[in-house]
Amino acid sequence: MFKIIVPESRHYDEMYKIHVSQMPLNDIMTKENFFDEFKQENRYYFAIIQDNMLIGYIGLYEYDDDLNIIGIAIEGKFQQKGYGSILIEYAKQFAKEKNKKSLSLEVDEKNKNAIKFYISKGFVVTNIRKKYYKDNDAFVMFLYL
Repeated sequence: MFKIIVPESRHYDEMYKIHVSQMPLNDIMTKENFFDEFKQENRYYFAIIQDNMLIGYIGLYEYDDDLNIIGIAIEGKFQQKGYGSILIEYAKQFAKEKNKKSLSLEVDEKNKNAIKFYISKGFVVTNIRKKYYKDNDAFVMFLYL
């Protein structure tokens, strides 16, 4: 059985390892920058744990009526098992509790699997951010609550 927790500092190294293993090379934060995220105002991180093992996380940034998904990653061997969907559903509930009107995110235009996943969760492409990533544009996607 899994549980969702607010990660503690003892989880940060595991989360960073997952971040590095799942993000494109040109989008990897330094460890220092990643750890600084947990100190920022209006940031919320949640981790999914199963059998005392951290298997993924989602990071959210709050502004106005929106929560922006600034990061979501699942450890490779746990992908395609529904954990990403669980984290998205958790983020939706969290957003509703905070009276937000939407969840948003940016995704590399070439990451077809991620785009398909987000569309399956109800997100729609609303905009394109040119050169958001080093070599690629990003689709801006919203899920209206």
